[in-house]
Amino acid sequence: MSTFQYEVFLEVVETGSFTKAGEKLGLTQSGVSHNILTLETELGVVLLHRNRNGISLSDAGERLIPYIRQIIQTAKRLEQEAAFIQGIEVGTIKIGSFPSFSSKFLPGIIKDFQKIYTGIKIELFEGDYGNIRKWLTQGTIDLGFLPLPIHDFETISLRKDRLYVFLHKHHHLSTLEKLNVTSLQNESFIMPKSGCEILVKGLFKKHNIEPNIVFEIEDNQTIISMVEEEIGLTILPELVLPKHFSNTKVIPLEQEVYREIGLAIKSMKQASPSVKKFIEIVKEKCNSLN
Repeated sequence: MSTFQYEVFLEVVETGSFTKAGEKLGLTQSGVSHNILTLETELGVVLLHRNRNGISLSDAGERLIPYIRQIIQTAKRLEQEAAFIQGIEVGTIKIGSFPSFSSKFLPGIIKDFQKIYTGIKIELFEGDYGNIRKWLTQGTIDLGFLPLPIHDFETISLRKDRLYVFLHKHHHLSTLEKLNVTSLQNESFIMPKSGCEILVKGLFKKHNIEPNIVFEIEDNQTIISMVEEEIGLTILPELVLPKHFSNTKVIPLEQEVYREIGLAIKSMKQASPSVKKFIEIVKEKCNSLN
Protein backbone atom coordinates (compact mmCIF):
# COMPACT_ATOMS: atom_id res chain seq x y z
CA MET A 1 0.00 0.00 0.00
CA SER A 2 1.36 3.42 -0.97
CA THR A 3 2.15 5.71 1.94
CA PHE A 4 0.84 8.54 -0.25
CA GLN A 5 -2.71 7.51 0.64
CA TYR A 6 -1.82 7.84 4.31
CA GLU A 7 -0.41 11.32 3.61
CA VAL A 8 -3.62 12.32 1.81
CA PHE A 9 -5.69 11.09 4.75
CA LEU A 10 -3.58 13.04 7.29
CA GLU A 11 -3.71 16.19 5.17
CA VAL A 12 -7.52 15.98 5.01
CA VAL A 13 -7.70 15.55 8.79
CA GLU A 14 -5.30 18.43 9.49
CA THR A 15 -6.86 20.89 7.01
CA GLY A 16 -10.43 19.71 7.65
CA SER A 17 -11.15 19.92 3.94
CA PHE A 18 -10.79 17.78 0.81
CA THR A 19 -10.29 20.95 -1.24
CA LYS A 20 -7.53 22.39 0.98
CA ALA A 21 -5.80 19.01 1.17
CA GLY A 22 -5.90 18.78 -2.61
CA GLU A 23 -4.39 22.26 -2.98
CA LYS A 24 -1.47 21.33 -0.71
CA LEU A 25 -0.87 17.97 -2.40
CA GLY A 26 -1.51 19.01 -5.99
CA LEU A 27 -4.64 16.87 -6.35
CA THR A 28 -8.18 17.59 -7.48
CA GLN A 29 -10.98 17.11 -4.95
CA SER A 30 -11.98 13.92 -6.75
CA GLY A 31 -8.36 12.77 -6.57
CA VAL A 32 -8.36 13.25 -2.81
CA SER A 33 -11.68 11.38 -2.52
CA HIS A 34 -10.33 8.53 -4.63
CA ASN A 35 -7.25 8.13 -2.40
CA ILE A 36 -9.32 8.17 0.78
CA LEU A 37 -11.77 5.62 -0.65
CA THR A 38 -8.90 3.38 -1.74
CA LEU A 39 -7.37 3.55 1.73
CA GLU A 40 -10.69 2.78 3.41
CA THR A 41 -11.21 -0.17 1.04
CA GLU A 42 -7.71 -1.52 1.75
CA LEU A 43 -8.23 -1.26 5.52
CA GLY A 44 -11.84 -2.41 5.42
CA VAL A 45 -13.07 0.45 7.64
CA VAL A 46 -14.59 3.91 7.27
CA LEU A 47 -12.06 6.52 8.39
CA LEU A 48 -13.98 9.74 7.80
CA HIS A 49 -17.54 10.97 8.12
CA ARG A 50 -18.61 13.59 5.57
CA ASN A 51 -21.57 15.83 6.37
CA ARG A 52 -22.84 19.38 5.91
CA ASN A 53 -20.69 20.60 8.80
CA GLY A 54 -17.50 19.27 7.22
CA ILE A 55 -15.34 16.26 7.99
CA SER A 56 -14.87 14.30 11.19
CA LEU A 57 -12.97 11.17 12.12
CA SER A 58 -14.94 7.98 12.57
CA ASP A 59 -14.33 5.79 15.63
CA ALA A 60 -12.05 3.64 13.46
CA GLY A 61 -10.26 6.76 12.21
CA GLU A 62 -9.65 7.93 15.80
CA ARG A 63 -8.15 4.54 16.69
CA LEU A 64 -5.98 4.20 13.57
CA ILE A 65 -4.66 7.75 13.11
CA PRO A 66 -1.79 7.38 15.65
CA TYR A 67 -0.53 4.34 13.72
CA ILE A 68 -0.91 6.14 10.39
CA ARG A 69 1.10 9.10 11.73
CA GLN A 70 3.78 6.67 12.89
CA ILE A 71 3.94 5.02 9.46
CA ILE A 72 4.43 8.40 7.75
CA GLN A 73 7.07 9.50 10.24
CA THR A 74 8.97 6.21 9.89
CA ALA A 75 8.82 6.40 6.09
CA LYS A 76 10.19 9.95 6.15
CA ARG A 77 13.00 8.97 8.53
CA LEU A 78 13.88 6.10 6.18
CA GLU A 79 14.01 8.40 3.16
CA GLN A 80 16.10 10.97 5.03
CA GLU A 81 18.56 8.40 6.39
CA ALA A 82 19.08 7.02 2.88
CA ALA A 83 19.54 10.53 1.51
CA PHE A 84 22.03 11.48 4.26
CA ILE A 85 24.04 8.32 3.53
CA GLN A 86 24.33 9.57 -0.05
CA GLY A 87 25.31 13.03 1.17
CA ILE A 88 21.98 14.57 0.18
CA GLU A 89 20.17 16.77 2.67
CA VAL A 90 16.40 16.54 2.22
CA GLY A 91 13.28 16.43 4.32
CA THR A 92 10.65 18.49 6.10
CA ILE A 93 10.66 19.67 9.72
CA LYS A 94 7.38 20.60 11.40
CA ILE A 95 7.90 22.99 14.31
CA GLY A 96 5.46 24.14 16.97
CA SER A 97 6.04 27.47 18.71
CA PHE A 98 4.25 30.15 20.74
CA PRO A 99 4.10 33.70 19.32
CA SER A 100 6.69 35.50 21.49
CA PHE A 101 9.35 32.86 20.79
CA SER A 102 8.38 32.75 17.10
CA SER A 103 8.84 36.48 16.64
CA LYS A 104 12.02 36.98 18.68
CA PHE A 105 14.07 33.85 17.99
CA LEU A 106 12.74 31.64 15.21
CA PRO A 107 13.52 33.94 12.25
CA GLY A 108 17.22 33.96 13.13
CA ILE A 109 17.28 30.22 13.80
CA ILE A 110 15.53 29.41 10.51
CA LYS A 111 17.82 31.76 8.56
CA ASP A 112 20.97 30.14 9.99
CA PHE A 113 19.59 26.65 9.36
CA GLN A 114 18.55 27.27 5.76
CA LYS A 115 21.93 28.79 4.91
CA ILE A 116 23.47 25.37 5.58
CA TYR A 117 20.63 22.93 4.79
CA THR A 118 19.02 24.40 1.68
CA GLY A 119 17.17 21.20 0.76
CA ILE A 120 15.28 20.89 4.05
CA LYS A 121 11.84 22.51 4.26
CA ILE A 122 10.49 23.98 7.49
CA GLU A 123 6.79 24.21 8.37
CA LEU A 124 5.76 26.36 11.34
CA PHE A 125 2.69 25.66 13.50
CA GLU A 126 2.03 28.55 15.88
CA GLY A 127 -0.30 28.30 18.88
CA ASP A 128 -0.53 28.38 22.64
CA TYR A 129 1.13 25.90 25.00
CA GLY A 130 -1.88 23.57 24.92
CA ASN A 131 -1.89 23.47 21.12
CA ILE A 132 1.82 22.66 20.98
CA ARG A 133 1.54 19.82 23.51
CA LYS A 134 -1.42 18.38 21.57
CA TRP A 135 0.45 18.61 18.25
CA LEU A 136 3.45 16.86 19.78
CA THR A 137 1.31 14.09 21.26
CA GLN A 138 -0.54 13.55 17.98
CA GLY A 139 2.63 13.63 15.90
CA THR A 140 1.48 16.67 13.91
CA ILE A 141 4.82 18.36 14.65
CA ASP A 142 8.33 16.96 15.08
CA LEU A 143 9.34 19.27 17.91
CA GLY A 144 7.98 22.17 19.88
CA PHE A 145 9.18 25.13 21.92
CA LEU A 146 7.54 25.18 25.36
CA PRO A 147 8.09 26.39 28.93
CA LEU A 148 9.72 23.80 31.16
CA PRO A 149 9.40 21.58 33.09
CA ILE A 150 7.50 19.08 30.94
CA HIS A 151 7.32 15.42 31.88
CA ASP A 152 5.61 13.91 28.82
CA PHE A 153 8.46 14.48 26.36
CA GLU A 154 12.24 14.64 26.12
CA THR A 155 13.38 18.23 26.58
CA ILE A 156 16.38 20.52 26.14
CA SER A 157 16.62 23.73 28.15
CA LEU A 158 17.37 26.74 25.93
CA ARG A 159 17.07 29.98 27.90
CA LYS A 160 15.52 31.72 30.90
CA ASP A 161 12.97 34.46 30.27
CA ARG A 162 12.64 36.84 33.23
CA LEU A 163 9.24 38.21 34.31
CA TYR A 164 8.76 41.98 34.78
CA VAL A 165 6.05 44.32 36.01
CA PHE A 166 4.61 46.23 33.06
CA LEU A 167 2.71 49.41 33.91
CA HIS A 168 1.77 52.88 32.67
CA LYS A 169 4.42 55.59 33.10
CA HIS A 170 1.96 57.68 35.15
CA HIS A 171 1.18 54.85 37.57
CA HIS A 172 2.11 55.75 41.15
CA LEU A 173 4.50 52.75 41.32
CA SER A 174 6.37 53.69 38.12
CA THR A 175 9.01 55.76 39.95
CA LEU A 176 10.44 52.71 41.74
CA GLU A 177 13.57 50.99 40.43
CA LYS A 178 12.39 47.59 41.67
CA LEU A 179 9.02 46.34 42.83
CA ASN A 180 8.26 44.00 45.68
CA VAL A 181 5.38 41.74 44.67
CA THR A 182 3.54 42.65 47.89
CA SER A 183 3.11 46.21 46.56
CA LEU A 184 0.73 44.82 43.91
CA GLN A 185 -1.81 43.67 46.53
CA ASN A 186 -4.47 46.33 45.89
CA GLU A 187 -3.57 47.29 42.32
CA SER A 188 -5.83 46.66 39.31
CA PHE A 189 -4.12 43.64 37.78
CA ILE A 190 -4.45 42.19 34.28
CA MET A 191 -3.73 38.46 34.49
CA PRO A 192 -2.06 36.98 31.39
CA LYS A 193 -3.55 33.67 30.26
CA SER A 194 -1.02 32.61 27.61
CA GLY A 195 0.66 30.14 29.98
CA CYS A 196 2.81 32.23 32.31
CA GLU A 197 -0.18 32.78 34.62
CA ILE A 198 0.97 29.61 36.41
CA LEU A 199 4.18 31.41 37.40
CA VAL A 200 2.38 34.65 38.25
CA LYS A 201 -0.27 32.94 40.37
CA GLY A 202 2.43 30.86 42.06
CA LEU A 203 4.31 34.05 42.94
CA PHE A 204 1.19 35.62 44.44
CA LYS A 205 0.36 32.47 46.40
CA LYS A 206 3.90 32.23 47.77
CA HIS A 207 3.61 35.76 49.19
CA ASN A 208 -0.03 35.39 50.31
CA ILE A 209 -1.31 38.00 47.89
CA GLU A 210 -4.83 38.09 46.52
CA PRO A 211 -4.55 40.35 43.47
CA ASN A 212 -7.38 42.58 42.29
CA ILE A 213 -7.76 40.90 38.89
CA VAL A 214 -9.76 43.17 36.59
CA PHE A 215 -9.24 41.11 33.43
CA GLU A 216 -7.79 37.74 32.42
CA ILE A 217 -6.48 38.03 28.86
CA GLU A 218 -4.85 35.49 26.56
CA ASP A 219 -3.57 37.78 23.81
CA ASN A 220 -0.39 39.61 24.88
CA GLN A 221 -0.96 42.56 22.54
CA THR A 222 -4.38 43.14 24.12
CA ILE A 223 -2.74 43.16 27.57
CA ILE A 224 -0.13 45.67 26.40
CA SER A 225 -2.86 47.91 24.92
CA MET A 226 -4.83 47.78 28.18
CA VAL A 227 -1.76 48.84 30.17
CA GLU A 228 -1.20 51.68 27.69
CA GLU A 229 -4.78 52.83 28.36
CA GLU A 230 -4.16 52.75 32.16
CA ILE A 231 -6.69 49.98 32.77
CA GLY A 232 -4.26 48.13 35.01
CA LEU A 233 -0.75 46.74 35.35
CA THR A 234 0.52 43.25 34.69
CA ILE A 235 3.49 40.86 34.89
CA LEU A 236 4.91 39.62 31.59
CA PRO A 237 7.97 37.68 30.38
CA GLU A 238 10.74 39.69 28.75
CA LEU A 239 10.14 38.12 25.33
CA VAL A 240 6.58 39.45 25.29
CA LEU A 241 7.45 43.06 26.15
CA PRO A 242 7.48 45.66 23.34
CA LYS A 243 10.85 46.93 22.14
CA HIS A 244 9.90 50.59 22.44
CA PHE A 245 8.07 52.23 25.34
CA SER A 246 6.15 55.47 24.97
CA ASN A 247 3.48 55.56 27.67
CA THR A 248 4.59 52.48 29.58
CA LYS A 249 7.41 51.31 31.79
CA VAL A 250 9.04 48.00 32.73
CA ILE A 251 10.21 47.44 36.30
CA PRO A 252 12.01 44.31 37.57
CA LEU A 253 10.62 42.42 40.53
CA GLU A 254 12.71 42.11 43.68
CA GLN A 255 11.68 38.44 43.75
CA GLU A 256 13.24 37.26 40.48
CA VAL A 257 11.00 34.88 38.55
CA TYR A 258 11.92 33.19 35.28
CA ARG A 259 10.06 31.29 32.60
CA GLU A 260 12.41 28.54 31.39
CA ILE A 261 11.98 27.92 27.68
CA GLY A 262 12.96 24.60 26.18
CA LEU A 263 12.65 22.38 23.17
CA ALA A 264 10.39 19.33 23.49
CA ILE A 265 10.36 16.20 21.35
CA LYS A 266 8.77 12.77 21.66
CA SER A 267 12.02 10.85 21.21
CA MET A 268 15.47 12.17 20.38
CA LYS A 269 16.55 8.67 19.39
CA GLN A 270 13.77 8.34 16.83
CA ALA A 271 14.15 11.87 15.44
CA SER A 272 14.90 12.17 11.73
CA PRO A 273 18.34 13.35 10.57
CA SER A 274 16.94 16.73 9.50
CA VAL A 275 15.32 17.27 12.93
CA LYS A 276 18.61 16.42 14.67
CA LYS A 277 20.43 18.93 12.46
CA PHE A 278 17.83 21.57 13.30
CA ILE A 279 18.21 20.92 17.03
CA GLU A 280 21.98 21.42 16.72
CA ILE A 281 21.42 24.85 15.14
CA VAL A 282 18.84 25.79 17.81
CA LYS A 283 21.27 24.94 20.62
CA GLU A 284 24.11 26.86 18.99
CA LYS A 285 21.94 29.91 18.36
CA CYS A 286 20.46 30.01 21.87
CA ASN A 287 23.89 29.48 23.49
CA SER A 288 25.27 32.44 21.55
CA LEU A 289 22.40 34.66 22.75
CA ASN A 290 22.57 33.70 26.45
